[in-house]
Amino acid sequence: MTSAGVEAAVRTMVTTALGGAPVTHLQPVVRHSQAPKPPKQRRPRSRVLSGAGSQLSGGQRTLAGVTGFVAWLTDPLHFLGELLLAPLRGLRWLCRGKEKRRRNKRFAGGWDSTAGGLGTAMYIQGTRVLALGQRQVSLLYVGEHEAEVAWSAPREEVTGVEFADWDPHNEQRATLRWHFRDGSWYDVTARGAGWKQLADALPSR
Repeated sequence: MTSAGVEAAVRTMVTTALGGAPVTHLQPVVRHSQAPKPPKQRRPRSRVLSGAGSQLSGGQRTLAGVTGFVAWLTDPLHFLGELLLAPLRGLRWLCRGKEKRRRNKRFAGGWDSTAGGLGTAMYIQGTRVLALGQRQVSLLYVGEHEAEVAWSAPREEVTGVEFADWDPHNEQRATLRWHFRDGSWYDVTARGAGWKQLADALPSR
């Protein structure tokens, strides 16, 4: 299937998941690598993405099992390293200017905020798209045959979208900081052409 065909199929699945509400823009997104992890009890599950592991071959499943076992063995060492480095990272953070600290903070507002809901929904493996409609902004998980709404907020709750960081020489990737009416924000990395049009369709910061 061509890229145009894939995009049309995704749009159809998203529109169906949104109950037929028209979508003015679709943007593939991924979780920012420096965004904080939500608490374990809040981490999302997906009906349409839950079967992704069953598509793996026997060799891939074995490799995944070995990788998981090694990660389990080395996790205490990783925790100890993080504990030892925490004071140094805190000192480096304090030495930065106020604007630098704000720029490097990928999430604000707490997990009960609007941004917290978006950040929680982003913490999952699989295809995720932000859908901009006439009344809602939604994050959806896209499976092989259907899509699932993971998070949604009224458009009026979005007070601005800010370019947190981007490479002017790379039109295929940018980090967009979503600001909400409750004062919270969350950084989402957009992939693929079109992120500028998404940002232009919403208030800027």
